[in-house]
Amino acid sequence: MTNPATPASTSTVRALLFESDQRSREVAHSELQAYAPVPDDRLLWVDVVRSNGLPETMARLGADPERLEPGSAGELGMAVQGEWKYLHVRALNWHSGNRPNEVPVVFGVGPNIVLTVHREPVDFISGVLDNEADHLRVGRLEAISFATTLMDRMLTDYLDARDAFETRLDRLELLILRRPRPEHLSELQALRHLASRLRRHLASQRDLFDALGRPDFDPRQSESAENHCRLVSARYSRVMQAIEAARELVNGSFDLYTSRTAESTNEAVYTLTVVTVAMGLAATLAGVLGMNFQAPLFDTGATGFYITASVIGAVLLVSGLWAAWRLRRSRR
Repeated sequence: MTNPATPASTSTVRALLFESDQRSREVAHSELQAYAPVPDDRLLWVDVVRSNGLPETMARLGADPERLEPGSAGELGMAVQGEWKYLHVRALNWHSGNRPNEVPVVFGVGPNIVLTVHREPVDFISGVLDNEADHLRVGRLEAISFATTLMDRMLTDYLDARDAFETRLDRLELLILRRPRPEHLSELQALRHLASRLRRHLASQRDLFDALGRPDFDPRQSESAENHCRLVSARYSRVMQAIEAARELVNGSFDLYTSRTAESTNEAVYTLTVVTVAMGLAATLAGVLGMNFQAPLFDTGATGFYITASVIGAVLLVSGLWAAWRLRRSRR
């Protein structure tokens, strides 16, 4: 009788068996138990996309289902239980849109077995399963070495997201150089938030990747596996620096926006100042002619009036046309 308190498993399972110097082959979920324990010249990778519960096969392979739950490894993102290690990371899905989506992924690393468990499809795992698995020759790799290889691939997605971010920023800067608009400031704010979000996702995994690079992570593992762990730890540091630099790029673009806005304001003020001076000259001329004194000009009658009005009108017309030309050029 099924215990009603135990949720039924609703999962999609894909398993690949890597043999020494041979192409990988897919293993049916129902046949997994027949391959345990996995010999040293083979490596079994089982990927589980689950919405509720875990397949019983995970326990039969030797893993602890409770350790494969997100958040079960504590603040370090890592737990060791017997021969199994449980590593909790946060992958990045961003190819479907400009807003990155964080997906928790749990790595269960046992004797020649690697389990990856997550609640929704993950871009980098789907890419490896669909496009790269046929070309991999990793049968002789230790399980932890293969797990760090997958984690290294996960870090590449962060760099890809950073490149897409930089492309958006470059296009925005070209528009700002042409003519800054208020909506550009809103987009800069969105990019600043995106850069902070990427950094927050990656920084939350610092303890795990730092632990991988320490010699006390697993003293029992081989020198080759230890070297792989140190390499992925060092790669994490470089990717973290690249993500942090993205925020500085936004700050530079904001400085560019404020400089171009100030330049446009200065041009408008300069134009209005010239027009104001021209109008002041016209007003001065009219004021002088309105003074109460006798001059030959006043004896010309209507002819003198038309000449004076024409001069004042010409000054105002020329200054107005010049101001309109300047303002129109600054808006291009």
